[in-house]
Amino acid sequence: MATLPPQGPAMRTVHYVIDWIQDRLRERTSWDGLTIILISVMALAASPLIKYAAWAGLVYGAWTLWKGEGKKTAVPPGSGQMKPE
Repeated sequence: MATLPPQGPAMRTVHYVIDWIQDRLRERTSWDGLTIILISVMALAASPLIKYAAWAGLVYGAWTLWKGEGKKTAVPPGSGQMKPE
């Protein structure tokens, strides 16, 4: 049977940290915390882009409102024509 070599303080610390991480991964609250941290980091990273996306949406919305669809539905008054349906 093989015996393990004696462990120094550095290896004991590494094993302690690995055991601690494994214990945390078994807990639901750790997963909740990790999810909240990841969503927060993504929001902070995307916040400058969100400002530009909002401006692009405002410009595009104003342009489509101004432009219309190109259909002529208005009939001049007194022309005698019926409005198309």
